Amino acid sequence: MPWTFRDRIKHFPGLAHLQRFLVTSFLNGKEFEHVVDAGPAAGIKFHIQMPEDKGIWTGTYEVDFATRVSNAVKPGDVAYDIGGWHGFFSGVLAAAGTAQVHVFEPLPDNIKYIKRLVTLNPDHEITLHECAVGALDETLDLVVMPQTSMAKLGTSPFQADTTTGDRISVPVRCLDNMVTRGGIAPPDIMKIDVEGAEILVLKGCLDTLRLAKPVIFAEMHSSALLAEGTSLLESEGYVVHVIDKNLAAAKDLDVFQIHAQHRGSS
Repeated sequence: MPWTFRDRIKHFPGLAHLQRFLVTSFLNGKEFEHVVDAGPAAGIKFHIQMPEDKGIWTGTYEVDFATRVSNAVKPGDVAYDIGGWHGFFSGVLAAAGTAQVHVFEPLPDNIKYIKRLVTLNPDHEITLHECAVGALDETLDLVVMPQTSMAKLGTSPFQADTTTGDRISVPVRCLDNMVTRGGIAPPDIMKIDVEGAEILVLKGCLDTLRLAKPVIFAEMHSSALLAEGTSLLESEGYVVHVIDKNLAAAKDLDVFQIHAQHRGSS
């Protein structure tokens, strides 16, 4: 299907129904390797499991957000993908011309996908860190939520009434410690999607923000977290913009996408 129609098909009920029928009938449960042929992840090979990875397969997963992230990359940048899921945004960052992508993911099921991403794309320097990111180096419970794209630290306020998911203990790492100890290069660009723990991530990398002044793209998982995160970043010299294409829908979901850039950066 032509790229210009892929993300629009959902707006045409008949076509959208036909697409769902075809995917369910012929691809449900299928696993295969696929090189994305269009969009911000074009040229990256993924391990696909249908129907969960349909957005990766078509290249349209969170396409507006992904396009903004891709357009912000400068050749040779060091990128952090914090909350890696199946590695789509790591692929976007790699495809855009970064020199290094560091992806942080604590959930074992998702780690398997990212390991495959690394193996399938040897020409790109993608490094997996099997940990969550937070304010301190510690071990915390991770609540595994119904969708594999979602797991949250037990201390996260996001969906606080979700208590029935499996819990696993995971290592949590503070980015400032990783950078100052020489474990990883400071970032030029960061993408953060950590299901309510975004403030913990930011509090754990304040020295890094002051040093490197990276461009930041993040999902803020409540209006309260949006306000707190905006205040924190502005106090560090950042200008913060909400970039949701459909702001009404974002308010209904109470999940917001932001772009933050330091006033002193170009």
